[in-house]
Amino acid sequence: MPCYEYKCPGCGWNDEIVKPMSASNTVETCRQCGDVMVRDYAAEGVHCSADSYSREIHSDALAICANQREEHQRLYPDVPLDAADRPVFSNFRQHDEYLAKRGIHKPSGRMKRPGKRIA
Repeated sequence: MPCYEYKCPGCGWNDEIVKPMSASNTVETCRQCGDVMVRDYAAEGVHCSADSYSREIHSDALAICANQREEHQRLYPDVPLDAADRPVFSNFRQHDEYLAKRGIHKPSGRMKRPGKRIA
């Protein structure tokens, strides 16, 4: 689900709210003062900074078996594992280096083929 950024015009509180796209236009209230919050479109692009993620990423797709934990810690000491044996990434560089060391290549460009334009 996408994460939306909101700002309270009353007290200035910033909040990240995860909700389905179908609920993207629902009204959110401030947890600090109860005022109606406005969506902060400018802040939503911050998650794509080159230095770090806004939150740590726990990768389900790259999870390992519990018996591989020791080997993983030896080979990738800078990439911790969570309790579910998923690697935890704090920035893009760390994530990309990990994928490269494991021989995993991310496709570049468009993932979806463009459809035919009818009208």
